[in-house]
Amino acid sequence: MKSVVFEKTHKLSIQDIPIPKLDAGDVLIQMDLCGVCASDIAALRGDVSDYNPPVVMGHEIAGVVVESRHKDVNVGEKVTVNPMLSCGVCIHCQNDQDKYCNSIEGVGHDIDGGYAEYLRMPKHGIDTGKLIQVPNDIPPEELLFLEPLGCCLNAMDETIFRQTVAILGAGPIGLMFTQLAKRKGLATYVIEPLSHRRDAADTVGADTTYDPTHERIEHLIDMTDGGVDTVISATTNNAAVISLAYQVVRKGGCINFFGLAPEGETLNINLEEFHYMGHKLMASWAFSRANLEESRQLLLQKVINFKPLLTDRFSISQGLEAFGNAVGQRGIKTVLHP
Repeated sequence: MKSVVFEKTHKLSIQDIPIPKLDAGDVLIQMDLCGVCASDIAALRGDVSDYNPPVVMGHEIAGVVVESRHKDVNVGEKVTVNPMLSCGVCIHCQNDQDKYCNSIEGVGHDIDGGYAEYLRMPKHGIDTGKLIQVPNDIPPEELLFLEPLGCCLNAMDETIFRQTVAILGAGPIGLMFTQLAKRKGLATYVIEPLSHRRDAADTVGADTTYDPTHERIEHLIDMTDGGVDTVISATTNNAAVISLAYQVVRKGGCINFFGLAPEGETLNINLEEFHYMGHKLMASWAFSRANLEESRQLLLQKVINFKPLLTDRFSISQGLEAFGNAVGQRGIKTVLHP
């Protein structure tokens, strides 16, 4: 089968590899779509270290079970996966914080993922609730967003909100945050340099979108009487983005540095200034099992508009072009299909 393999930093390749063979309790998923995630791009650049190459990347999955050796899983079920395969018994797993489990394996990080024609889901993952079934009327174009939407829901649970929020970046994550913020009743402002992404933010309900020019940022600060209550950075947290977050948040406000950061990027904090400004600084990542169930329910209720998000499709054999498209931000969400 065709696959996209992360061989090492700066090296991605298209390979023909064997279709996975199943052991007792495993299932085989035929892929429909798999989203290209910013974390995969960061891993290829060498900015993150939670990948174990060589590995078939891909964890934003939509597929169908075509072979099952598990008593609780039927052929034909439409599924996605919770890509964090954990022990299920440690204190972190008991507290629904699987991401902190010391024995975690990530689908598309440590074991082969969804940038292939087929994916093997191991018995242990199924036994610990990591195979997620949805009704057949959920299209793959929405199902692939279940996992990233779960990440956004986790951040929404953790972040301090009052009345106003600025979302930095109108990629797929920023557009989901925009819709979740509006559902929460917040005045929602999106800051994005690319016009086609600002247009998408308008489509999904942003109150106002801003090009990050000096004049436009000053307008936002003036309009909100000194800055917004909350900033969610849904883009790469480089020095310019960090500076922008501090610029638009009010005194006593909260900043969630949700996005990844370039290798070696740091926050330099003057503690006396930090003390008197009263900023609440945080970072959210991944999700709980409860977050993914909430995400599943939102898909069933059809309350999130995913249509403007998915813009570019590539076959697995075009995997290198797909990554180039995502890196270049030529659309919004790039996906792979068999």
